[in-house]
Amino acid sequence: LMRTAPVVLGYLDDPGGLAQAARAISDLTHYDRDAGDACVLWSLAIRHAIATGEFDIRVGLDWLPALARDRWNTLLDDAEHKTPQDFVHNGWVVEALQAAWSAITHTAVPPDDPSTGSYAAAHLQRALEAAVRGGHDTDTVAAIAGGLLGARWGVSAVPLTWQRDLHGWPGLRYPDLLELGQVPEADRRV
Repeated sequence: LMRTAPVVLGYLDDPGGLAQAARAISDLTHYDRDAGDACVLWSLAIRHAIATGEFDIRVGLDWLPALARDRWNTLLDDAEHKTPQDFVHNGWVVEALQAAWSAITHTAVPPDDPSTGSYAAAHLQRALEAAVRGGHDTDTVAAIAGGLLGARWGVSAVPLTWQRDLHGWPGLRYPDLLELGQVPEADRRV
């Protein structure tokens, strides 16, 4: 599930292609309907966040098999009514998605009031911290939540202290990773 977040960028104008690609990525290592469904839902939610600036995990329900939609709607309701700590088996894709969604939906978005030092984008940091505090498979849940939070709030919401500590392949730092992530103008699909 956490590996599908970058796939969204190649399909911003093609939700059907995104749903198919997300499921294909999932099938590489987790040939299981739940895993594929979770990747479809989360990827389409990321796409929606990029396009609209809103969180809506249910935008992908219509891209699931008809028989799975009611079940997933119930699972999402459950995530919205429980805390991240309630999902103790969050190494399993369903509970990992639920824990990530719970962290996002249970974390209040601060008011955007620069005069008081309050910024709505602080939601990214607070929700990621809630995901980690949920316990158990915290890196997985935080990585999943981070894909959706980053799509909504953007890189400027990542605290500078986190950005300074971020590194990739040995010898690469945050600015190097940004440069690697740039898509040449001629290669952009959107």
